[in-house]
Amino acid sequence: MSGDFTHHIERLSLALKDVEPAPRAALANNRNAAAVLVPLFERRGEMHVVYIRRSDHVESHRGQVAFPGGRVDPRDRTLLDAALREAHEEVGIPPREVHVLGGFSAAQTTTTGIIVAPFVGVIPATIPLTPDPHEVAEIFDVPLSALRDRGYRGDYEWNQNGTVRRFPAILYGGQTIWGLTLRITEHLLEVLKD
Repeated sequence: MSGDFTHHIERLSLALKDVEPAPRAALANNRNAAAVLVPLFERRGEMHVVYIRRSDHVESHRGQVAFPGGRVDPRDRTLLDAALREAHEEVGIPPREVHVLGGFSAAQTTTTGIIVAPFVGVIPATIPLTPDPHEVAEIFDVPLSALRDRGYRGDYEWNQNGTVRRFPAILYGGQTIWGLTLRITEHLLEVLKD
């Protein structure tokens, strides 16, 4: 691992070690609750963040950019278990290959009110990621330098029943990162700020 990547991982580990994610009981079996994994890996000395674009077949947030994850299931002992299980099902990341750094505080989506518990983990760059075609239309990654670059910032217009609302967004590689996914990304960037 390069020095910069190692430094970022150490910084994240320190920042996340005392964060208490929402208790499982608060989110389990709640139709408006989910857990996600924010997968990080190193490529050519730089940190990359893995995102998915949700398929048009899923129940909510169709076609939107997100992190791998989903609803908490009765078989999940913890919210982290839910995030790791869903990441494995959606994109093929084996839970044993994830070095979990910790979790961010749970947050709620603005448009649908879903409460999400995000967890951050490092994965090997060599893991082949394979989308579950029912849930995931596309897997992509974005380098940390692009996420930080203000040149990739813009707005996303969201049309709900004829009412158009504008949201801040990262526009990169034909993808639009906005909403809670953007807020989690910005939280990550804040922790990694030089």
